[in-house]
Amino acid sequence: MPHFSLPRLLLPLLGTALALNACDSQRTTTETADPAIRSVPTEAVSFRKEVTDGDHRFVVQTTGEGSQRQLMLRAEKNGRELTTTRQSLNGQVSDVVVTNLNEDDFPELLIFVADAGSGSYGQLLGYEFMNQGRRPVALPDLSGPAAQGYQGHDEFKVVGHEVQRMFPIYQAADANCCPSGGTRTVRYTLPAEGLTLQQVAFADQK
Repeated sequence: MPHFSLPRLLLPLLGTALALNACDSQRTTTETADPAIRSVPTEAVSFRKEVTDGDHRFVVQTTGEGSQRQLMLRAEKNGRELTTTRQSLNGQVSDVVVTNLNEDDFPELLIFVADAGSGSYGQLLGYEFMNQGRRPVALPDLSGPAAQGYQGHDEFKVVGHEVQRMFPIYQAADANCCPSGGTRTVRYTLPAEGLTLQQVAFADQK
């Protein structure tokens, strides 16, 4: 009877195992390098700002470039999410302010927007956040003497308990590039009852 040593019997088995392992390693490398497996690119953030008021925290962010963008708004209270909303936006956010114009128990979030047209006309997305839900805050259209010479290019800021809107005044013959009538500041307050800003005064500066 022929006699075989144990190591000689194991050599073929060892060679087979090494070959199978090499195939598995090659398969793993090939699958990992598959060009179909890649991370999905995210759209560039064009604006982001976080603001707080007491136990409220707000995050406003837009993505995209050009005239059409996507706006995301997240509101939290004491670290708990109140709402997260998304909407299309025609223009770009110029600033975000949290305030309490009517001095009640609920903060207002004001999102100032310049639209995508050549005049960059000012818009307001505003909300008052209550214990449950939110209510929209509106900016009225300019009318009467305050609207004379208005062709957009608004800037907004909050001073105390007022919203102030500044824009250049155009004379009849002025080109869009070159207003010559100075600057007008229109002041608004938010009444205790109602959520539409009310114009209280305006003044012109040369």
